[in-house]
Amino acid sequence: MLHALPQRGKNRLEVFNTVVNAKNANNRTMRKWEVEDAKVIPSDLVREQDFILKIRRLHRLAEPTLVINIPLTSIEPGHGGRGPLEEVQERLKSFAQKSGGDLVEMANGDVFLVWPEANAVEALPDWVMNVVLPDGVTPEDMARFRLVYRLPADYSALRERAYHYVELSREAAAAAAAAECPASQLLQSETARGPLTAWGADQIEKLLRDIDLHRYLRTQPVYQRGDDALWRPVLLEIYMGVNDLKLAHFPKIDISGSDHLFLELCQTIDQRLLVELSGHPEIFDGPNVSLNVSVPSVMGTTFARFARAVPATSRGAVFCELNCADLWQDFAMTINAMELLRREGFRVVIDNVTPDMLPYLNLSLFNADYIKVNASKENAGALEDSRVRATLSTLPREKIIFFRCDNEQALNAGLDLGVARFQGWLIDDLARKQ
Repeated sequence: MLHALPQRGKNRLEVFNTVVNAKNANNRTMRKWEVEDAKVIPSDLVREQDFILKIRRLHRLAEPTLVINIPLTSIEPGHGGRGPLEEVQERLKSFAQKSGGDLVEMANGDVFLVWPEANAVEALPDWVMNVVLPDGVTPEDMARFRLVYRLPADYSALRERAYHYVELSREAAAAAAAAECPASQLLQSETARGPLTAWGADQIEKLLRDIDLHRYLRTQPVYQRGDDALWRPVLLEIYMGVNDLKLAHFPKIDISGSDHLFLELCQTIDQRLLVELSGHPEIFDGPNVSLNVSVPSVMGTTFARFARAVPATSRGAVFCELNCADLWQDFAMTINAMELLRREGFRVVIDNVTPDMLPYLNLSLFNADYIKVNASKENAGALEDSRVRATLSTLPREKIIFFRCDNEQALNAGLDLGVARFQGWLIDDLARKQ
């Protein structure tokens, strides 16, 4: 964590004097990096700034000096008995003082130890590692966790190493600033461009906690085709308009790029939908409604709060749609979720079954009220497959819903199989025209 310490006035004066002296001494030209030191080191990088000034002064005075850098944060606490960061820093500080040296801590916790050449006995670099790793030091530890510099010969390399910590501090400061920036702004920026990442999913989750989701609630009926060829609504699905949400708040993120992150995002959206609906129990006073719910959500506290908000007398009209992908990922948890929904009085739907899955699943064994088969245009051809049709013919027709039915081929295949319930934009159009 970056320590925000007050900037001391002598540092700015010292930077100024150093630059002026470098320009005037022996009529030499001022080096570019020295100008950058004065201009671009942020004022809150006190530790790094002080150390850079220190080694520059030693170099200018040509004082022989031993400097050892120990990247403590790269060493696991249990490795070689390192212990907690504060404890190893205290051991090193005590050792440096007793041996006539000094310890300089960087903002991230790594340290530099500095000795005048007069106090720098040959064994000091090895002794330092014994202090860091009291339970034993290997040759690999020496190579990985100890950087030794001798001034003035190694001045350039030491300077570059010091600037490494400046960059680390800048990155930490930028990350801290980004963390304070509202998710709504970050998701509109260029940072949020490209495929969905864990960072993007986290920002979207933060966004969903802050915005009014009611405006993104959408509904679409499931229709039943009667013997008179008329379409009658039998179930109203309530869902979150993800496309509209994306266009409004994170238009530059491709949310479909990663399957597992997309499923996690859907789970987050489902949970927010439950929270939103918990505040409007009157929605469940009308006809049958269905909701998309992830299996982990059913087993969690969000759904428990939702269940308490829905009157017991209304739960029989609420159908919870569990995605078939959850069934593949955790069969046992999905079965438990179905049983929990039943115990609480809710109805169960297995959602998003694609035709290619049907020959491999005996869906009639599941305690579900409906099975929603994806009948979109890209799946319409598979509905003509003999194995798929044979499997569909074994399922109770009253349990099958062809959803995303946006094409005549899928509609005709369903009617030919005796399916009576359909959902999709094509069915919406037919219902409006009747």
